[in-house]
Amino acid sequence: SGVGYVDTFLQYIKDKNLPVQLLLSTKANDLIIKDGRVAGVMAQAKNGTKYVLNAADGVILTTGGFGANVKMRNEYDELWGKKLGETTPTTNLPSATGDGISLAKKAGAGLTQMGWIQLFPAGDPTTGATSFKLGENSCIYVNKNGKRYVNESERRDVLAKANLAQEGGVFYVISSAKRALVDKDGRNAYGVKVADILKSGKSYKADTLEELAQKAGINGKNLVETVKRWNEFCKKGTGDEMGRPTCMDDHRLDEGGPYYATLMTPSVHHTMGGVTINKKAQVLNEAGNVIPGLYAAGEVTGGIHGTNRVGCNAVPDALVFGRIAALNFVK
Repeated sequence: SGVGYVDTFLQYIKDKNLPVQLLLSTKANDLIIKDGRVAGVMAQAKNGTKYVLNAADGVILTTGGFGANVKMRNEYDELWGKKLGETTPTTNLPSATGDGISLAKKAGAGLTQMGWIQLFPAGDPTTGATSFKLGENSCIYVNKNGKRYVNESERRDVLAKANLAQEGGVFYVISSAKRALVDKDGRNAYGVKVADILKSGKSYKADTLEELAQKAGINGKNLVETVKRWNEFCKKGTGDEMGRPTCMDDHRLDEGGPYYATLMTPSVHHTMGGVTINKKAQVLNEAGNVIPGLYAAGEVTGGIHGTNRVGCNAVPDALVFGRIAALNFVK
């Protein structure tokens, strides 16, 4: 996880006694530009203390995307009909508001692919979080009518569009207790207690599919038939009605109850657009020329992932271009 990387870097800084100073709860308000070059940052701490941070070699923007900025989402969106409003949750922290993109734009930076916003197909309808799920993301999906409607192993954008098209924009992930990735301590794959998940009403558990449907508000007759057809596919390995190529072991539902149904909806996950950079991680202006002293890495940049970022690629994006930026500006 992200915490693991950050902890590793902090420990390395400590072990090597590197001259690194961290200013927490401190907002970068503006970039300092001298003689056409980015030469530092104007910042202010939460307690009001103001800082002038002079940069002899350069400034690296690593401020992330704008997944939590509703205004920016709908201003730039080209994929979702500008319907990513307040009712559309996000998996991101509240701090993912695109501030770094705005700072760079003010300094003359060009922006690219800002309209390409990725939705995670399965999130909490209220918070957007994925941590309360029971089962795999690719377990079968059913709507309130108890029917499947998509190949659950499809691309994230395909799944998100199909999920949003269901009644209320919500759907259920169905799994059996034996396949729900619950450990010996009763926690799911994210370390959340299953008892807490069930108590919150975000997931339902029952010994039979009929009881599960009643608890979750799903058409019971259709759910039973849907699971029956799914089990037949898992047994034969061919002929899935939604075109899935295989039934992996973690997705089987033919071993009996208890069963889980988790209510989910798509949530804003990653903004693929951002500041334009070159292979040296240098920020470019609207004319495609280098802005001296300004570098960027990670989700604050655009032009890396296309319209649909492949899962897990955001981490190497940030790490690789962060290192490239550092190596270039100290030359």
